[in-house]
Amino acid sequence: MGINLLLYHKADITMGTRVQTAMVIDDDHDLTSVLSSILEARKIYTVALHSLAEAAECLLHLKPTVVFLDNSFPEGLGVNFIKEIKSIDDEIKIVMITADEDKWVEDMAKNQKINYFIKKPFNLKVINNVLDKLNMRKW
Repeated sequence: MGINLLLYHKADITMGTRVQTAMVIDDDHDLTSVLSSILEARKIYTVALHSLAEAAECLLHLKPTVVFLDNSFPEGLGVNFIKEIKSIDDEIKIVMITADEDKWVEDMAKNQKINYFIKKPFNLKVINNVLDKLNMRKW
């Protein structure tokens, strides 16, 4: 993970382009794979993580441009992890993607100034629209 991102960063810096990175945090491996493919097709370098503990560790080393965050994890709620992301850098864009139907989850996430809230299931058009609004690469 670190070596590949380091190589991408170096290549983009020497070419004079702005590096865009994404962190996908979801315990569903299929979802992280699909979402990572969508992001990488837009030349957004992506790290897929499957627990909040992995994400907390990775945030010590990588400040992503955007974080895609699920809410339900065996060890806790993603909505409670937003604070930790914001403490690293308040400029990190956060997109919560969840199947959770409870209105309080969306309200709590929006109160913490996430950028977008997407309900599962989602489709490619929804993700691309959000990425366009966040001014993320499109090729």
